[in-house]
Amino acid sequence: MRHLLFNLRLIMAIDNPTHGVLLINLGSPDAATTDAVAKWLVEFLSDPDVVELPRCLWLPLLKNIIVPRRAPHLAELYSTIWTDQGSPLTAITRRQAAALETRLIKRGYQVQVAAAMRYGSPDLMTMLTQFRRKYRTTQVMLQYPQFAQSTSGSCLRVMSSVDTSGTNIINSYPTEPAYIAALCHQIKQYWQTHGRGDHLLISYHGLPERTVRRGDPYQQQCEQTTVALVDSLELNPDEYTLCYQSRFGAGRWIGPASAKTATDLAANGVERLDVICPGFSADCLETLEEISVQLRDQFMAAGGKAFHYIPALNDSPAWINAMADMLEPGIQEQTDD
Repeated sequence: MRHLLFNLRLIMAIDNPTHGVLLINLGSPDAATTDAVAKWLVEFLSDPDVVELPRCLWLPLLKNIIVPRRAPHLAELYSTIWTDQGSPLTAITRRQAAALETRLIKRGYQVQVAAAMRYGSPDLMTMLTQFRRKYRTTQVMLQYPQFAQSTSGSCLRVMSSVDTSGTNIINSYPTEPAYIAALCHQIKQYWQTHGRGDHLLISYHGLPERTVRRGDPYQQQCEQTTVALVDSLELNPDEYTLCYQSRFGAGRWIGPASAKTATDLAANGVERLDVICPGFSADCLETLEEISVQLRDQFMAAGGKAFHYIPALNDSPAWINAMADMLEPGIQEQTDD
């Protein structure tokens, strides 16, 4: 009888979803072509939360000089990581959504889970509007574990333009136990399969120093994640380094820089370097090309012998379970209302 009731609840959850869940990530170009990359770059870098220069000065410079110069090179880089399903970031986020929907349905919830992107497609505002109209309640989970105004803040700003009553938003989770446990599991599982390096580099996307001085919590949250992670891994201070990658534009950025840190470690005798990027929930250009290719080449050129990038959480069962654990209280609360 109990088994029959479970199956009935499962059928109802699949056929009659009443709750919507959106997983929000940054987004990618629609194709690895110069035109598609240029279109995406204009949308991305036109965001005032990303580039804070006056629009009257920045937009002509962006469209007429920066994008025409950068788009062909970026298109070449994207072509090296492109898949049959499109960009890794978009494809992985869609797989995450499908796996999470299955997991939540198996827990007895009537949900539909979908991916949405801040820039590019599927468009965040289009998906949010559809879900708000279709479902009684909506959960939104940003795929940025550490809050920055240029990422999480930008998503919250555009979402504020619509009625979000009845919408629960998870906008950061730097020390959430389920997230830290998933990261820890990912690293330990990799070490069990591939062995363990001499040093663990924990690399996050960088941010301009001026942004942090104005009160952006991002750097502090990266440090909090690192402390929680290395405590779970039981690492000594000399076994890991926190650093920042992906500097863009002029001005001072928070450090230490991942590239300099890696080459310094090689020069100081570290032969095998392992790298994890906890700020990226899905692998993308910044991990698959900037870290796995560029940083590897820099480390090896400086005298390193082996370089291992530990993949992002992606659609691993540990991360799908962790997201379900984080989302479930909100879904349960809305279900009981």
